[in-house]
Amino acid sequence: MKETVFNLIENESENTKLDFKSQQYPIDKGNIRKSEFLKDMSAFANLPNKEDKYIIVGIEEKNGIAVGFKSIEKLHDQASYQQFLNQYIEPEINFEYREILYQGHRLAYFRLFNNNNKPYLFKKEYNDNHPKGSHYRIGTGFVRTGTSTRELRRDDFEKIYSERCAKKDRSEDIDFELALGAFESEELRYLGYIKHLQIDINNRSNTSIDLDVEAKVYNIKNKVEACCTQWVEEKLYRNKRDKSMFAYTTYLDKIIPPYSFIDMNVEFENCKAYSKYEITAKKGALTAVRVKQKGALANIFNGQIALIFSQTAELKIELIVRSDDFADGLKIFTYYFSKDDIDEIIDPYDL
Repeated sequence: MKETVFNLIENESENTKLDFKSQQYPIDKGNIRKSEFLKDMSAFANLPNKEDKYIIVGIEEKNGIAVGFKSIEKLHDQASYQQFLNQYIEPEINFEYREILYQGHRLAYFRLFNNNNKPYLFKKEYNDNHPKGSHYRIGTGFVRTGTSTRELRRDDFEKIYSERCAKKDRSEDIDFELALGAFESEELRYLGYIKHLQIDINNRSNTSIDLDVEAKVYNIKNKVEACCTQWVEEKLYRNKRDKSMFAYTTYLDKIIPPYSFIDMNVEFENCKAYSKYEITAKKGALTAVRVKQKGALANIFNGQIALIFSQTAELKIELIVRSDDFADGLKIFTYYFSKDDIDEIIDPYDL
């Protein structure tokens, strides 16, 4: 965060998301400038974009550019500002107030973040008894435009409520956990050069979500081969059969039943640059995966991602996820296993 604030001081001028103040906002009783804090915080919180907004204190500016500094002698604490703000503005505005040292000067900054419950309005009347003091009615709100602040108008409210009613992007509601290790089946567990990639999914939201998920394991030439687990098992079965005492008899297939594939709802394809696994929907389902609210699904590819190592190497995996609840279309999650990660789970003697 320190580097971000330094960059704003050195390379940015005042704009919609940035303001410089030479002095701290006063919060002592009877100070005529107390209302300025309420107005500015409301104005920044009501901005429509989701980026962080900053008010940097201790900066002397000219034409919006930082030209000097005025060290803060005694820093107010964040709790006092929060208490004063919550007394008059609702809903609660998320912000932090921190001290920062810059070129020997004691400065401070407000960072406003994750204020997604617009509009932020006065919940009770503010009336400064000073003759030139401010007066704000219940329901008053402000928004910053450029480097100035104005009261919210009807079109601002219409925009805020239309955005609130718009479809929510739920791509941040889910996350994945990837683990590389041995298979559970005894036949594959003791083949140390074959590892299982397990992918779990978590839904952090209070609403279930439907997804289609595809995994791409990028090829590492002559080092790692991605394969479908059933294919590996089928190959092991045939090798075992061919070495059995019945290998050269006509009764082989009658004595040992042929290997049959089970539908694991996973399609596999080897492409030039990567191997692709895709979960298919079960009969009657419209999507491949449904994760309940505050729920989790383990091993969503049903144990079918097998990686055959000839050497240890970095792995790159992409998860391509589609959902009607993603406002911006599909989302790609990228994960890496470093060579050191692989070295920890593979015995060199197995290669």
